[in-house]
Amino acid sequence: MEWMIKCVSWPGMAERRDANITAHIEHLDQFKAETWYSGPTLVGDGSNANGSFRVVDFPTLGAARSYIDTDPYAKVEIFQRIDIEPLRPWTDMRQRDYAQAEARIQFIVIARADPLPPVSVADGMTAFLGNHLRYVVFAGALMDQSHAQLTGALYVIDVDDRAGADAFLAHEPLSRGPEGRSLTIERWRFGHV
Repeated sequence: MEWMIKCVSWPGMAERRDANITAHIEHLDQFKAETWYSGPTLVGDGSNANGSFRVVDFPTLGAARSYIDTDPYAKVEIFQRIDIEPLRPWTDMRQRDYAQAEARIQFIVIARADPLPPVSVADGMTAFLGNHLRYVVFAGALMDQSHAQLTGALYVIDVDDRAGADAFLAHEPLSRGPEGRSLTIERWRFGHV
């Protein structure tokens, strides 16, 4: 089972992150097979980390929680909040298999929707993703804790600039219709996998 883990850092954690990065990387190295994506979320200009984003594969929520709780960054209390949500991938690209291009920018996009049966959005998402393959690194359905209802979508996109991200978002179906609730976009970069 795949999980999205999104961590938000306390303000002023740059020195603490730097002091613990070696232990953090050693932790990540223990979970290479389970890790689809891992990297820092960034402030708008990309100059500093303000959190962490990961897509991981663990059999249970408890295993995913144990993974993040034993990360040295969590142990030294860099994160003020850790969210873990079930995820059903729509694409199967892993970070280590993605051909990264210099001078491109990555974003994490989360589109929230009222709970829907996953089948009800399948055709629309297939068409949307097919039309935007040049941007999409990863896409998946965010699920409720019972894994029965879709609560939104997660996208990792790789674009030339913020205008490319906005072009992608202009056609994102889950946050646009009457059932759409919200859309967030955060700067991110490929980290250690």
